[in-house]
Amino acid sequence: MTSGSSSANSSAATDPSHPPAAAAAWQSAVGISLALASNAFIGASVVFRKRGLVDLASSGHDIASGSNAYLRNVYWWLGMLLLAIGEVSNFGAYAFSPAILVTPLGTLSVVVSAVLANYFLKERLTTLGKLGCALCILGVVMIVTHAPTAQTTATVPEFIYHAFQPVFIGAMLAVLIYYAEPRYARTNPFVYVAMSSCGGSYLVLSAQGVGSSIVTTVRDFPENNQFLQWPMYPLILFMVLTIVFQITYLNKAMAAYSTAIIYPIHYVCFTGMTILSTAFLFREFPVTSLDSGASIVEGFLVLVAGVMLLYMSNLEELNKIEAENVKIQAVDTEVTDLDTVLVDRENRESVRRSLSQSNDARSRSSFQQHRQRRRSSHLNEENGAFLVNRDAVWAEKEQLPQYQKS
Repeated sequence: MTSGSSSANSSAATDPSHPPAAAAAWQSAVGISLALASNAFIGASVVFRKRGLVDLASSGHDIASGSNAYLRNVYWWLGMLLLAIGEVSNFGAYAFSPAILVTPLGTLSVVVSAVLANYFLKERLTTLGKLGCALCILGVVMIVTHAPTAQTTATVPEFIYHAFQPVFIGAMLAVLIYYAEPRYARTNPFVYVAMSSCGGSYLVLSAQGVGSSIVTTVRDFPENNQFLQWPMYPLILFMVLTIVFQITYLNKAMAAYSTAIIYPIHYVCFTGMTILSTAFLFREFPVTSLDSGASIVEGFLVLVAGVMLLYMSNLEELNKIEAENVKIQAVDTEVTDLDTVLVDRENRESVRRSLSQSNDARSRSSFQQHRQRRRSSHLNEENGAFLVNRDAVWAEKEQLPQYQKS
């Protein structure tokens, strides 16, 4: 493609650190097989980790705010185990094949994640989502069939020579950490995903350097032992740090948003960032001809279209779920209002019964008092009449002769 690339190819043909064509083809097949297996494990790990985060969220833990309760969740650790197996296989894939060939195979993890989420997380895969998965597979086939199969670097000194070129990734990462995350991370899933993808692109570059150096060491030991090169060890440490960085921000993204939204966006960002970082690292686009380059670009656009269909299908499903939740909340509100009305009615009935009983008691008491007063009045009248009669009788007796004084 360029004079630099042709000279690099000619030097690679005479350099004993680079394998012959037959060995390169064998290494490419091993790399593709490891990439397929690794992405199947990684796709499953995302679903299990999300299941653990969902369980934690239902228990009141907010991972996006910094809680580390996921360290005590079984599903999360199962997902991490699958992720570790997948990353080891992925590391082996980068050791045997170039990044532009291995990275697009990550579409398998998107498909596996979407299918497993349909069963374990109840995130339904619609017809539009299935079409998106098909486009993802078509795009990866287009890229893999036109991407170069030979490694660009085989030793640590070769990699270190190119290592300080993708400075733009560090600048983008600084902007995301210090500006975008505090403002937009909780409202826009792209921020956490972009941060994870930047860390992932650094991980790919360092894994490619370490892995290819290990393959060279195994093949040419002890004459070409790369572990005698001191930059090998800082490179390994840097690779471990990028793994921690990528997992941290991917966890935050998955805790705040749906897996069906996060992982497809992460795949597109990660693949695009890896292709760009590889191009900047080696200061050329890693293709052998203009037709191959056009096919790779077309394949990547097909991948983006497939991922967007997956995103749209899951967004539509999420909107339906949100509408159903709104209806459920409305019904709950109506039921609560009805319960309030019934409680108020019961309270009023209770008060009415109490008042009725109180009125009945007062009425009975008033009746008894009235009857007592009438009885007392009647007795008084009878006593008065008796006294009047008695006085009249005594008066009559006094008029009789025998009672008169002589």
